Amino acid sequence: MVDDCIVLADGPSALVQLCGISTLERLLRTLQRCGIEHATILTSTPELIETELARASWARAHLKLTIRTRPTGGVTLEQIVDVWPSNSARTSPVLVIPADSVFDPRLLHALVSHRAPAALVDSGLRRPNLQTLIALAPDTARGKLCGPALLEYDWASAQNGLLEEGLRNGLEHDSLAALDVSAQPSYYVSIHRKRRPFWFPAPSLSNRELAKRALLDSIQKGPTDIPAWFHAPIETFLVSRLCKTAITPNQLTLFCNVVAWTVTVLLVTGHVAWGLGLALVVGVLDGLDGKQARVKLETSNAGKLEHFFDALFENSWWLALAWHLSVSGKLPNAFSYLALLIGAEVLNALARASIVRYYGKSISELGRFDRIFRLVGGRRNIYVWILALGLILGTVAGAFKLIAWWEAVTAAVHVARASWALWALRSQSAAG
Repeated sequence: MVDDCIVLADGPSALVQLCGISTLERLLRTLQRCGIEHATILTSTPELIETELARASWARAHLKLTIRTRPTGGVTLEQIVDVWPSNSARTSPVLVIPADSVFDPRLLHALVSHRAPAALVDSGLRRPNLQTLIALAPDTARGKLCGPALLEYDWASAQNGLLEEGLRNGLEHDSLAALDVSAQPSYYVSIHRKRRPFWFPAPSLSNRELAKRALLDSIQKGPTDIPAWFHAPIETFLVSRLCKTAITPNQLTLFCNVVAWTVTVLLVTGHVAWGLGLALVVGVLDGLDGKQARVKLETSNAGKLEHFFDALFENSWWLALAWHLSVSGKLPNAFSYLALLIGAEVLNALARASIVRYYGKSISELGRFDRIFRLVGGRRNIYVWILALGLILGTVAGAFKLIAWWEAVTAAVHVARASWALWALRSQSAAG
């Protein structure tokens, strides 16, 4: 596994601001998340780079940095060899990467996991906006030269001249493998959707908005339900503003939870209209922390607790509403429906967990039916919409009964699907 890299960082191109952070800062945060432990910053503008790196950044705090100065002009292979990390074995590959570009984290993960020296190229068709952003990137017989390369000391020291020309020659004469962006898996596990890995050089001022849109699109999760279709553009609009501030994902999580528990108080005290109105707002707020974390690469272990807190306040809503409906006489047996709802949620969770354990993916990814069913299957956003509709129609009690039965139907479908999938997996293993 590669743990050393050489970052080519010259101002001002490496300091272009996109969604609140510079391309250099974005790259360093990505490298830390790829397992890189030490980065040598090779620069012809040390003052600019030192000023940028002097800013506190917890998101790359575990990445050790060394700044080395080079003469102005194109980067040469001799300069790369001169700053080769001393703590890296001569037989171990080192990642060499420009800081004046933006890279999908999946591409850097693929490159640092590669078993042989390689250069990242892109031979395939891209979306029109990305085509515009990479138009000026160098061409090779293998496709666009993206910039990053995994090099060995013996290969680098045997070359001379500009790094770009060395990479071109290495690709042409097969002394470097071509790691093609187009050959990488398009399915992005963390956002549950297919999206071709992206990259682009630091954009010009005229293309800055185009690059920003590309980044914001890259953090959008696949729709988990119909309400998410409506939430997504609102969330993206808000994050496009929030990312330019110092507000952290954890602060957004805290704010969302404060609002969510306010909903609980409103529901239990009988202020159902205000409670459901705020619950609709929570549907949007709940997506902001994750998007802020992904667009600024500020993911943390604390962020993983979000789902636990979500489950707490979500179930507090159902409990509060059952209490109100019961004591008000609008639904005397409300707690029976609450028991049905909670019990079905437990069965549903067990079915989903079994698929994650044995298939390594969510139950909604098993097939076409599952992808369609997840749009209407029982979950918090769907239930809030049902309850809001019940409020408008004057039958919150009826809506509460409906969400309990709908969770039971969802659990039945998922238990059946999980049972079939696990039986098919066992049969396949037995046949093999």
